[in-house]
Formats: sequence, structure tokens, C-alpha cells
Amino acid sequence: MTSTDELLFADEKEFETVAHEPKPWKILIVDDEEEVHTVTRLVLSDFTFEGRGLEMLSAYSGKEAMELLKEVDDIAVVLLDVVMEENHTGLDVAKRIREELNNPFTRIILRTGQPGQAPENKVISELDINDYKQKTELTAQKLYVTITTALRSYRDLKTIETNRNSLLQLAMSVAHQIRNRTMSIAGFANIAVRELSAGEDATSHLSTIRTEASRLEALVASVSDYASLTRGIKEHILLKNLINEAYTAAEKQLAAKNIALADVATMTVTVDDFMIETDKGLFVRMLEELILNAVVFKKEHCHITIAASPLNEGCILTVADNGVGISSEIISFIFDPFFSSLPDGVGMGLCTVKKIVDEHGWEISVVSSEEHGSTFEIVIPVCSSSEPSTEEST
Repeated sequence: MTSTDELLFADEKEFETVAHEPKPWKILIVDDEEEVHTVTRLVLSDFTFEGRGLEMLSAYSGKEAMELLKEVDDIAVVLLDVVMEENHTGLDVAKRIREELNNPFTRIILRTGQPGQAPENKVISELDINDYKQKTELTAQKLYVTITTALRSYRDLKTIETNRNSLLQLAMSVAHQIRNRTMSIAGFANIAVRELSAGEDATSHLSTIRTEASRLEALVASVSDYASLTRGIKEHILLKNLINEAYTAAEKQLAAKNIALADVATMTVTVDDFMIETDKGLFVRMLEELILNAVVFKKEHCHITIAASPLNEGCILTVADNGVGISSEIISFIFDPFFSSLPDGVGMGLCTVKKIVDEHGWEISVVSSEEHGSTFEIVIPVCSSSEPSTEEST
């Protein structure tokens, strides 16, 4: 029986998803004219970027703007009037964003109705201001382009920062794990040397050294594998085909341990004919890890349900299991490198899932309780209606 035959494709959705819609990009409009706020909201009312709409906030003075910026830490773009309480209020706000709030991410677009108040090029450069426009210049089309460019820049900056923090966390975790392994190896090696010198049997200590060395090798291999996970070429692929490939990949992984996936788990798939845009290899790896995670943490016979429901221009992919679940004490750590509740676990499976989700710019969440299983939800903002390639549709 082929892996495709092992899967049960359901005709109807079995449960409702619990994930929220993709978080909107937050835009702060700072202007002392109510009409500017109204027109901007109207023009951008149907704007989307990467499947995410806009949440528009308003401030009518420099003081209000700073209060909002202090309260809300994920504002992507500020449309900032230059002249408000004072002739250079907008520039003062821009300076405080960069220096006082130490915020290098939020993109700043200066707008003015008074061409004579244009700031010097030096000021724009020093304050990392994205653009400077006269209000009369910003037609609907130009505003769309300006916001798209700013959001792309904000997204890239945040991605770089996230990757930097992830790399730092990974480096610290690797150092900790290696130190633990090498200390064990060195300690038991010293004991073995003493006992061998005394003519005693050191077999058990040598066995421990071999075990710890093997774990160290697995750790290094997992880090190398994790580091190689970079997004390549995106394709338009049917979700069903990707699920089949992930199932086959999980089968092979378990077969290497003399475990038949069909003997320990069943899988129900409810995805219709969803087409997604993704790096095929990474997506298959992500699903494979979630399937293996469900098998590892099963109670008795494992049942995995994979479903997809439409969401605006994209979909929500849900992977649920009936396993032991995750306690509230550890659920916030499950995506961290090397975190595992198993004594012999490497702890890179869900970390790998999170990295692949991040590489695509998607969102992942998990709902779980002990003894009732776990539900992972991945928000995929952009789905394509394009026809699959011949290879993928066969």
C-alpha cells in the first residue's frame, strides 16, 4: 500500500480552527488636520501587503504621536506631518523615534503641505527617514507604492533582527549543550583511566563516553541541518501533494528505526484543492517534523488531523493530534533550540518548524493541554489560484 493510500481524505471539515487572521500592519497617521486622516484611511482601506491588511492609528500632534509610539511597539510605518504645533514638530518626532525610543525599525514617511518647510538632506539621512513627500504628490497610486516600499523595508529589517536574535540564542544553546556533553565525556574518561589503572572494570564508564560522544555528534549534525534551512525558490503547489510527500518522508524516518508509521498512526486530511506558494523542500520538512512530533508524543494509537480553511487571500493550516499534550509550564519554550521534554531528545524538531515558518514570513501558534493533544496552526497569508505544474498535479 502506498503512503497516499494510508491517508484518509475527509469530505467535510471536522473541527473549527482557532487561529486568528494574519495580524495587520500597523500604520500611524500623524497630522493635525482631520481631513488628512480621513482621506488616508479611505485611500488605504483595501490595501494589503503579503496578505495582511492595515490597522491605522491616528495622532493629531507630536505629543500624541510619541505617546502612541511608546505604547505600541510594532508600528510599521509613520506617516508624519512636518508642521504641527511647531514648524519642525515632525522632525522632532522623527528624532525622538530614533534616539529616545531607540527604534530603528519603524519606517518614517514625512508629509507636508508647505513645500518651503522641506528638511535638509542631511537631516533625512541622519534620522533614517524613508521618504519625503508633499501632500499634493501623494495620489492614491503613489501612496500605495510608498506604503508598499516602506512595509517591505520594515519587514526586511525585522527579519534581520529576528534572525540575529535566533542566531544568538542558537549559539548560546549550542555552547551550553556542548559544554554539558564534553564535561560528561571528560569526567567519565578520567574515572575510566583511574579504574583501568587500578585493574578494575571500566566498561560502563567507557559505554557512557560512547553514548555522550554519539549525542554530541547528533547535536552537531542537528545544528548543521538547522543552519542549512534557507528559503529557496517558491513554487505554486497543491497542498494535498505536499502532505503526501511529508507523510512519505516521515515513513522513511521511522522505518530507519524499525517503526512502521501506519502501525502507530492514522492521518485524516481535509484540505480541498488549496494551492499555496512555498519552498517545496522546506514545507515538506515542516510537515514531516509536525507528524513525527505527534508520533513521538502519542498516548496509544496516534491520530493526526491535517486541515486547511480559507482565510482572505490565504489559508490556515491546522495540524492536530490526540497525544499527551503540552503543559502550560513549558509551552512557551517548545520552539526554542534544544528544548525537549524527553531525556534523550535533541530538541530541534519544533525549532526547525518555527524557522521554516519564519523563512516564509508566516505565523504559527499552538493550543494544547495535557492529555488532550496539541493543535498547531500556521497562517499562510498568500495563496495562489494558479494551476499546478504537470509534475505536481499528477
